[in-house]
Amino acid sequence: MKQQAGSDERDDSRRVSAWGVVAVIVVLLGALAYFHALQKRFEIPAEMMPPAQSAPSEMPGVLPGR
Repeated sequence: MKQQAGSDERDDSRRVSAWGVVAVIVVLLGALAYFHALQKRFEIPAEMMPPAQSAPSEMPGVLPGR
């Protein structure tokens, strides 16, 4: 009977440990999803970014050399 009690405690201990591992994995996946969503929220889309400014090679309407 004493052996049965020890076995039950070990089974309970394993069950609690397994649930703890599952809980940690769920929390980590939730944190990763949260930070990914947060990063996407503040990321500037490519079509909204201003075009790169480069020095104009010629001004329109002005002839070169004058």
